[in-house]
Amino acid sequence: MENVNQTAIDSASTVFEKVGEDYIGSKSRFGDILIGAPYSEAFVKAYANERKDVLVIPQTIENTAFLHNEEMKKIAKRGQEEIKDRAQARRDEIVEQAKADVEGLREHGFYHTGIDSSKGNETYQVKVYYVEFIVDSKERKVTALVRRLNDKTPRHVGRAKAAPNDCFNVHIGKAIALRRALGLTVPDEYLNTPQPTEVRAGDVVRSTVDKSKEYVIAKGEKAWCDGMAGLSSMAAKYAKIIDDSREEVGE
Repeated sequence: MENVNQTAIDSASTVFEKVGEDYIGSKSRFGDILIGAPYSEAFVKAYANERKDVLVIPQTIENTAFLHNEEMKKIAKRGQEEIKDRAQARRDEIVEQAKADVEGLREHGFYHTGIDSSKGNETYQVKVYYVEFIVDSKERKVTALVRRLNDKTPRHVGRAKAAPNDCFNVHIGKAIALRRALGLTVPDEYLNTPQPTEVRAGDVVRSTVDKSKEYVIAKGEKAWCDGMAGLSSMAAKYAKIIDDSREEVGE
């Protein structure tokens, strides 16, 4: 298949092909696997336990006959692009959700609408409270301070810190920190937000060539200056997004 029987591929309901540490979905009769999308080994094992006729090919995409022709390569590329688009769209949705969540929790401190005594701490349930945030972008963390009426010092403190390999977003950080301060459950989507895949104006990026260099992506095509780079620059193309809060550009 050279060393994989084509009959086995044809008869399989789902096919995964190992590429590096990931498994690329290359066929799905059930329609529940996206062609070209990367899946983890844990996912593939769990999927294979629940489905019949799942074939895993331990080859690289370049050396596998099934994806060797140009048409299949195009399908795989489109699938990977679709995964990126979905991830970015979902992240955008979660950021907007976090912004609205913070505003709603602030307002709740004044009006206490829809009180549910089964949620949150006493401050959240029945007390008037005010919220202050301390943002440390360098340390990639947010602290929420909650004061009751007439309090001189914070009554509750909540903290959020981005994982080393995650992109920092101040809006998601504020929502997590404030919910923790008020004793509320933190939604899973805040803790497992997809990483950004599209560089935009206002993002802070780190060069993948020289990891000591960071740049703010400028609106338009601003020339290199003061640690800034344009959207079409090499810095934007070959970079990892480390902060997509974009507060200074009004997003």
